[in-house]
Amino acid sequence: MPKFYGFGSCSACGIACTPGNFLDHQGKRFCTYCWIERENPEHPELKAIREKVEAAVEEWKCAKWSRDEGPLPLGPRPVKK
Repeated sequence: MPKFYGFGSCSACGIACTPGNFLDHQGKRFCTYCWIERENPEHPELKAIREKVEAAVEEWKCAKWSRDEGPLPLGPRPVKK
């Protein structure tokens, strides 16, 4: 199975994209904050959205590398042993 490196990063601010916090438009990837800032700069909760996106990135990075469910299996055993 190939290694999964993530969802890429925002083309405007460079922050890592997380599941549900990005969108692709005309070949470019935007985080939700940058998209809302671009389309509706007068949004009343713009700062809260930015904090939410940054918090999601930190949480996703931590969840990606945790091994709470246990270690990986050792793999297939050789037949002739």
